[in-house]
Amino acid sequence: MKISIAVPTWECNGRGAEFLDDLLRTIEIQTFEDYEVCISDHSMDNEVLNKVKEFENKLRIFYSKNTEDRGNGPANTNKAIDMCSGEIIKIMFQDDFFYDDEALEKIHSEFENSDKMWLVNGCNHTQTDGHSFYGEMYPKWNGKIIDGVNTISSPSVVAARSEIFDSVEFDEKLVMMMDCDFYFNCDNKFGSPIFLNDVLVFL
Repeated sequence: MKISIAVPTWECNGRGAEFLDDLLRTIEIQTFEDYEVCISDHSMDNEVLNKVKEFENKLRIFYSKNTEDRGNGPANTNKAIDMCSGEIIKIMFQDDFFYDDEALEKIHSEFENSDKMWLVNGCNHTQTDGHSFYGEMYPKWNGKIIDGVNTISSPSVVAARSEIFDSVEFDEKLVMMMDCDFYFNCDNKFGSPIFLNDVLVFL
């Protein structure tokens, strides 16, 4: 059961390649090896592309320069997902990274042992230095998700079977609510997720 890691990227105010480097390094040390990395890049420059080239011989990585709807995060996320060929798709924003080198292994195991269609895992948060951590969070559901009461966190805590994305995508008209809207629609169409109460990513 291959895992695809969908990564939407942009310049991130000059730090895009730096952030992506942190993420790709934490992918490189994952114990689970049947994965691919799919990057849809909204950058106006080639800094992200140059960083991808540094990892081409280390990771199974696919890159696409996305010139459509620049600045639209949901659209770029959907594009990265569309590039994926794995049975499980793990969303990772470029300024987030894996905390646990067994993160993909744990996600794979949860899907192997469940018929649920999507998963949300615990997370921690980083300061802008990428080394100071705070705010451990474990996802939980609440009836006001669609109103923006987000007790799940960022899309970087989400993994889902690829079939989900045939009928649920990120609403490209939304920005701040793209995550809550997506969670509501996944729950409405496919039921509750696996709640993996383990910190697997830093946001």
